[in-house]
Amino acid sequence: MESITSNYFGLSDDFSSPENSRVTIVPVPYEATTSYGKGTKHGPAAILKASQQVELFDEELWIEPYKIGVQTLAPIEMPVATAETEKPFQELREVVAPIIEFGKFPLIVGGEHSLTLGSVAACADRYENLSILQIDAHADCRESYEGNPYSHASVAYHIYKGLPQPIITQVGVRNICAEEIAWLEEEKPRINIFWARNQDRWNYNEIISTLSDNVYLSIDLDGLDCGIMPSTGTPEPGGLGWYQLMDLIKVLCVRKNVVAADIVELAPIKTLHAPDFLAAKLMYKLIGYKFALELGVSKRYL
Repeated sequence: MESITSNYFGLSDDFSSPENSRVTIVPVPYEATTSYGKGTKHGPAAILKASQQVELFDEELWIEPYKIGVQTLAPIEMPVATAETEKPFQELREVVAPIIEFGKFPLIVGGEHSLTLGSVAACADRYENLSILQIDAHADCRESYEGNPYSHASVAYHIYKGLPQPIITQVGVRNICAEEIAWLEEEKPRINIFWARNQDRWNYNEIISTLSDNVYLSIDLDGLDCGIMPSTGTPEPGGLGWYQLMDLIKVLCVRKNVVAADIVELAPIKTLHAPDFLAAKLMYKLIGYKFALELGVSKRYL
């Protein structure tokens, strides 16, 4: 793995030191259960490299979001989580917890989607009424996959089981198995699925209304259409476009308290830089939307 030796977006110490930062980026090059294409462990480094090319002035918000302060941590290494693991992803949980307690915004960069269990657990310790907005091509509601309950294909199921008052809203799903359907129909969990095939009829306010006040945002990049995001282990046609995702995040950040977020499942393709840059710009846009009002942007930007 290419080592991460600098700050995301190439920021100076004035805007990336711990004392000057409201955002803390946590790179997690974890890969253990990818089931088709490989390479998510290289995602954080590829996004770091691409982030050096992101223009720091946001022409939509008419601000420079980096001025909120963006710290970069060293990559978090974690052992493979299996059915025998007592505290899966505990290392990430222990890193994210103090970030939240210090009133900062954790932005986790993966790595495969299973790592979300660690950062959600840290947020759930702080927010009893935490809900999840999951952008994803897959429902990820298997109890286990290939013998591992902590597979990237099971992350939503175990998040749901781990939350005291679970609410998960999934947007962009277009791949689900019979096992998952059987569980959803029998359990009737508070999981709201907005199918990708209906995206021309989505109402973003309706989607956001399904969530509680405090929201964890998890973006699996395969939620985007594979035409603009081919660099994932499990690409699916028919996903979200760039501006659809931007509009959804904008409404979310205006109406809810987004307490943390992750961007996962980038599996970089050598010589194909556009998906890496998309992920880096997505990080920067998310920071801008999250802190828009504090940076002086009016709600009228919606």
